[in-house]
Amino acid sequence: MSIQRDTKIVRVKWACVFVGFLLISFCASPTRLEACDELPPGTLFWVRLTDLISSYTAKPGSLVRGFLLQAPECNHIPVLSTKIPVEGKVLSVHRVGLGLRHETASLEIGFFRILPPGLEPIEISARIEVIDYARENVKNGVIHGIRSTDTPQGIISSRLKYLPSLHLYPDPILLAYKVIFPIFPEPEITLQPGTDIQVALVQGAKLPPDLPPVQQIDGLYQTAELRETLLRLPPRTFTKKGKKADVVNMVFVGSEMDLEQAFEAAGWHPSDAVSFRTVAHDFYSFLAKTSYATAPMSSQFLNGHKSALTLEKAPQSYEKRNHVRIWELDDVPEGTPLWAAAAVRETGGTFSIKHKGFVHHVSEDLDEEQQTVLRDLVVAGCVDAVGSIQRPAVDHVMRNATDELFRTDGSLRVVRLKPCISDSQGNSAGRTQCMKPGSWLFRFLRRQVLTARSDLWRANCIYAAFDLTRMTLGIAAGRHVSVSRAKHDPEPSATGQAFLETSHR
Repeated sequence: MSIQRDTKIVRVKWACVFVGFLLISFCASPTRLEACDELPPGTLFWVRLTDLISSYTAKPGSLVRGFLLQAPECNHIPVLSTKIPVEGKVLSVHRVGLGLRHETASLEIGFFRILPPGLEPIEISARIEVIDYARENVKNGVIHGIRSTDTPQGIISSRLKYLPSLHLYPDPILLAYKVIFPIFPEPEITLQPGTDIQVALVQGAKLPPDLPPVQQIDGLYQTAELRETLLRLPPRTFTKKGKKADVVNMVFVGSEMDLEQAFEAAGWHPSDAVSFRTVAHDFYSFLAKTSYATAPMSSQFLNGHKSALTLEKAPQSYEKRNHVRIWELDDVPEGTPLWAAAAVRETGGTFSIKHKGFVHHVSEDLDEEQQTVLRDLVVAGCVDAVGSIQRPAVDHVMRNATDELFRTDGSLRVVRLKPCISDSQGNSAGRTQCMKPGSWLFRFLRRQVLTARSDLWRANCIYAAFDLTRMTLGIAAGRHVSVSRAKHDPEPSATGQAFLETSHR
């Protein structure tokens, strides 16, 4: 009886093992592969362009080339490696020309294949959803350019000037002045090499069955000493007047040379110091809607110290840029220098009377900015390992020095760097090519046509009243959204104040 009982127990054990093996097999690779043999419509991924594209020179059918900056995912797992070539073509284009027919340009680009090395091309049908840092906007896959006369000086002189009067036609003296001495943004669309665009699949895309696995970045081993050191970091930076400013959300592990080489390879630039020349450049870029890739950044302090490095990336627009302030930490628990960083994405710029100067609006989503910085450094080949430290005492909703909201999960992204150099693809993010459509005479004539056309249509009290009403409603809607969000997610009171070390410089 004992032998029979033992035999039954052994059989039951083997049966359990067999059933467990079947369950594991069913839940593992076959199901995942079956689910990932096709990317569904709407799948998003990022592409970095490698060629200059302009609405002035592009034609329908022109080839558009780039590479995967952030690959499409299936079940939250990347299915393709970064830097795989992607090809598209121009579907339609309307240039401004002399401005007789169009005031703004438009450009539509479709992507039709991904070229994994050693495999058959992956046929796709995808369109652009977002252009990072751009002056232009995208609607239904079509890039719409700016109107050159829609500038601060144009609004004031051509619309608001006529609001108190009943004149239906523009002042000829003012019109003559703007014709001869204008600050005139370029209306044609120009996408520089290194422009990052988010792409969405219009139709599903079949994946080849023999795709190699995607190599992942190693996880960072965190010693107890390292964790303790980083958890002591103040979560906020401060302005000269002691106001809470940005959020410390990243830490880099590596030498100063590794840090500088990594951001240089990723296409980031050190910011200029504040001077009369740089302030004047700032003002011109604001009026002309041009990029200022090394624009000055305001001073912020951590533990009473000014940042050691201020880096930014703004290839297309003065108003939109990514920037990061970096401080070297005194504590070196593992013998390797540590650098605390506050990374923020700026989404717009304006002149503020309240703050007596230029201010930038910021993106609420700080975690997205963490991903952007990490993405650029990974593509440049400068990241050795990545980890994350949760900070339960950090508030998830905060306000910066200009009273704008920040939202974060409170984590501190820790990135260990490795020596790297710029290559032809990674460094394309930092290159710009001069693009001036047509000759000087052509641009002068276009300027006159667009200026006269805008003033004859908009420089009157009727359009001025319409424009002022539109702007007022837009501002009111923005304030309503901000107040609603603040009520829904009120800023938590002094959680984690023991970590703060203020600076009153």
